[in-house]
Amino acid sequence: MRPLLLAVSLLAACNATPSNPDVARIAALTPDNANGTTVYADNCAVCHGATGGGGTGPKLAGSAYALDTVIGTVLTGKESMPAFSGTLTDQEIADVAAYVTEDL
Repeated sequence: MRPLLLAVSLLAACNATPSNPDVARIAALTPDNANGTTVYADNCAVCHGATGGGGTGPKLAGSAYALDTVIGTVLTGKESMPAFSGTLTDQEIADVAAYVTEDL
């Protein structure tokens, strides 16, 4: 198998995503966890529950999601979750991702 095809196959098999410069840029911002709480309540709680316990969206509380995974999912969406790249600012995405990965 060609090296590039092998790499793409391995990424798909691991359910990983290739590096995204938008994710790296947002991950480099200094998050405001207090604002992340507000962003979560306003945009995420309706599906993931007020305390991250789940609902129509998966449970987030107590899960070990990596920061870059959360940022990427918020940016581009996943399955039934919509993309928030046009709805939230980069700072709001950094804030809510920090809240989800550190405080839930």
